[in-house]
Amino acid sequence: MRTAGESKVGKRTLQRGWIWSGPLHVGGAGLYVLGGFPVLYWLRKAMLAALLVLSAWVAREAVFLLLESQGFEPAAWQGDTPDKLGVSSTQWVMTSGDRQLMASWVSPSPIAPAVLIFHGDEENIGNWAAIQKMLYQHGIASMVFDYSGYGASSGRPTVAHLREDALTALQAFQNRAAGASKRYLLGFSLGTAVLADILPDVQGQVDGAVIASGFATAREEAVKASRAPSWIAPLMPDVWDSEAALSRVNLPVLLLHSRSDEVIDYQQGLRLYHALQGPKRMVALEGLPHDAPVLPAYSQAYWQPVIAWLGPFRSG
Repeated sequence: MRTAGESKVGKRTLQRGWIWSGPLHVGGAGLYVLGGFPVLYWLRKAMLAALLVLSAWVAREAVFLLLESQGFEPAAWQGDTPDKLGVSSTQWVMTSGDRQLMASWVSPSPIAPAVLIFHGDEENIGNWAAIQKMLYQHGIASMVFDYSGYGASSGRPTVAHLREDALTALQAFQNRAAGASKRYLLGFSLGTAVLADILPDVQGQVDGAVIASGFATAREEAVKASRAPSWIAPLMPDVWDSEAALSRVNLPVLLLHSRSDEVIDYQQGLRLYHALQGPKRMVALEGLPHDAPVLPAYSQAYWQPVIAWLGPFRSG
């Protein structure tokens, strides 16, 4: 005679919860094993759960690819160089993966402090020709490069490509600035995310970094810029979480942000500042628009604290 807690299998009786490796019994609720455990029922549950996880992953990737395809606004290079402004410069092409990147280098001295610039969206090396001239006049060498798909660079911009581009540019910068007294990295706007993405991994190779008008996370910025509705934000992978990345940085960092920035609000700059763990300085600029670094009417005011922090080279 069987009790309510037992199941008959062949000539044997199993207590529910025992491990059974013999014949299986098919009951009214489905296939049973382990003395009454409904295998088919839970198998269907597991398959449904796996399907939901897969569907969520596919949706997440689809959203990311869609936003990535619309998230960059490359600007074509019009041929502007520091040479046209009276300063000798070198332009050349670097290979990044299967793409060719355009770069520009200006140096007042082989031992001058040098800075590698990661520019913003809707920009190219031509927009930074006047800045390279200004840095030159203050005894600072500089290199600026165009990401994949920007300016005269080939390919298309993607998060993965821009990371590869950044590492390629850093290697070229190290070669160009081999004799520099100090080497720095500077990111502006979009460039702060590109820089922050690699900075935790390369911080031992440079003497400091400048974060100029940066955003805390790409996910928040996409929603704020109306490139994605707020309800879809949870589906977006936060591939550029600069706040988290900078929390792993210990080298000296100068952070600049205008209280009047109409594109990326000042509070995001403060979040990046508080995330930094090493020596740091925050410069709160007053009355300057987002694009102040490359606008002639505002660039002197924006760059003054940067030049002072970089420590210009003076011979003799």
